[in-house]
Amino acid sequence: MNLVFVSTGIYPNQHAAAIRHSTIAQGVVEKGHELNFFILTPQPWKSNEINYKGVIYKSLNEYHGNNKFEKVIHYMKALKKLKSAVLKINEDSKIDGLVIFSIDVLLIKSLQTFAKNHNIRIFHERTELPYIVGYNNSLSGTLMYNFYMKRLIPRFDGIFVISDKLKNVISSYNKNVEKILTVVDIDFFRTVNDKIYNFPYIAYCGNMESKKDGLPILLASFAQLSEHFPDHKLLLIGQNPNNSEMQNNLQIINKYKIEKKVVFTGFVSRESMPQLLCHADLLVVSKPDNEQNSGNFPIKIGEYLATGVPVVVTNVGEISKFIIDGISGYIAEPGSSTSFYQKMAEALSNPDQSKQIGTNGKKIAENVFNYKIQTGNLISYIGQKNLVYGN
Repeated sequence: MNLVFVSTGIYPNQHAAAIRHSTIAQGVVEKGHELNFFILTPQPWKSNEINYKGVIYKSLNEYHGNNKFEKVIHYMKALKKLKSAVLKINEDSKIDGLVIFSIDVLLIKSLQTFAKNHNIRIFHERTELPYIVGYNNSLSGTLMYNFYMKRLIPRFDGIFVISDKLKNVISSYNKNVEKILTVVDIDFFRTVNDKIYNFPYIAYCGNMESKKDGLPILLASFAQLSEHFPDHKLLLIGQNPNNSEMQNNLQIINKYKIEKKVVFTGFVSRESMPQLLCHADLLVVSKPDNEQNSGNFPIKIGEYLATGVPVVVTNVGEISKFIIDGISGYIAEPGSSTSFYQKMAEALSNPDQSKQIGTNGKKIAENVFNYKIQTGNLISYIGQKNLVYGN
């Protein structure tokens, strides 16, 4: 199969979207398929392309300045380069699918017209609800959202999404929707270096804000836990933004007097992540029950499971479709620091049981979220002959 991936993101990167795209791309290449991965935004590389885990990423935009007009000009030039490159690839070997990993309306509209004119099937990915992530509540945002959903979504040959709720939303506009689950590179978590910290810890990795991952709930529940497990610390892995939410987190930490028990690592390289996660006693995320979390499935939970460390999560979205409380993980009620504390305490109080639960969770990562399996599903989906342009 001959595929072309197009994105406006930064690669390689630790953000969930980039991890998902690069892991899928890795799977495509490992299965022996042809893949060209083009990026229309400037990258932090010194050359025009890099090889990351066997995938060649090609940047078509070298402009790193801040002039808005110049940014637009170089973006349009990159789009023109992309079309020329795709035409050349298609002439040499018919392209089976052009996949857009972006919600840029201009890019989508241009490539849909281009693909139709050259009889190339075009696909799109969504991992977040479109009315939550991508367009704001302004008049222009509303108009853009309506154009995207009513005019652009129906014109894709196929769309792959990450959850049933997202599938239901998108299928109202395009019937060719397939669910491709979160993807995990299991081998990435099998080779682990020595432990960095000499104290027992519970680890969280991700956003330090409250809307998506509910860090205030985690801090409050850890404060309760620390009274009974005083040796454990809470490791918070990720960048520390200088904003009001971060200040709120610090106020909570001060309120509960757990300053010496909460460790902010700051930015950690992707390569160092297995070392931090695999040596934790628990991996946690206290996602709140909100609209955004109802339609996605965090790649971090798939990676948590891949470590074999027991996980404590909340019952939001599709988490309970894959993780069974007390069997393959611990599931707390969202929004309740007491419930989350109780689940963490249960896990730490029963180490033998927790070890088995961690092992069971790892099997889910291996047998369900394994990128080799999900990439195979994606290849099969794109290869379907009954997907017809414009349905």
